[in-house]
Amino acid sequence: MKAFKILVTGPFKAGKTKIIKTLCGRILESDKRLSVETFKETTTVAIDFGLLELGEKVIRLFGTPGQRRFFFMWKVLASGMDGYILMIDSKDWESLEEANYIYDFFTKRSANKADEGKQIPEKSIREVLGVPFEAPIRPTVDFDKQAP
Repeated sequence: MKAFKILVTGPFKAGKTKIIKTLCGRILESDKRLSVETFKETTTVAIDFGLLELGEKVIRLFGTPGQRRFFFMWKVLASGMDGYILMIDSKDWESLEEANYIYDFFTKRSANKADEGKQIPEKSIREVLGVPFEAPIRPTVDFDKQAP
């Protein structure tokens, strides 16, 4: 069975926990009660985790905390990720700036596999996938195939 690690990230109150619960049903969550009054009572402080099975594939969804004070968890959770989903509250202009910061953080850690043999030119990848010039494409190597 092939497994993928996908992060669900975004600013505070963007709906990260909700989408993981919706997709996976039961999830592991690390919510704690907020000390300030807001429309919600709790916030994720470490991780949300859910499993989504699609035939022979398993998608492991890891929800990140949305507040910068838990930034250290973003680094931990980004290790070994296959991709990420950036959630944004489209009604909250203030969260858009925070989403931009989070997008920049995770974009610098995402990559594409490029070991052994002839790689597809970056220009072709951008054209076929519609990747804008300002979005980085970084080659990576399968660590299992690297020399010790």
